[in-house]
Amino acid sequence: MDVTERSLAGPARRPLLAAALLTVAGLVDAVSAWTHTRHGRFAVATADGVYQVDLGAWAWAHLAVGGAVVVAGLAVFTGRRWAVPLAFCCVLPAIVVDLLLFPYAPVRTVVVVALDGAALRLLVRHRRTTRAG
Repeated sequence: MDVTERSLAGPARRPLLAAALLTVAGLVDAVSAWTHTRHGRFAVATADGVYQVDLGAWAWAHLAVGGAVVVAGLAVFTGRRWAVPLAFCCVLPAIVVDLLLFPYAPVRTVVVVALDGAALRLLVRHRRTTRAG
């Protein structure tokens, strides 16, 4: 194992993996939100009848937080110190918006929240090991 392999082993890979997860999750959010801005109407059946629900405003909010998560993921790739707090500030609202839209896209929500959560966990673990070491 040479020097470059050792430097990217173990905990040093965590921020890179977290950045990739954040970027992918943000892209999935942004693309699905973009489609909801175009075709964001859902039919909801209740005991009183069938109603159309327009998610246009939520789709724009979802697009904004998805874009912010992509930017945060790319910032984590740079390795700057401010990138981790930025990632937390972007991902936490994105998780909230995703969970609010859970009834309309449950599979995508579970996947994206899992990716976001895994990325945040990797960043926290990396931060703890760099402070301890």
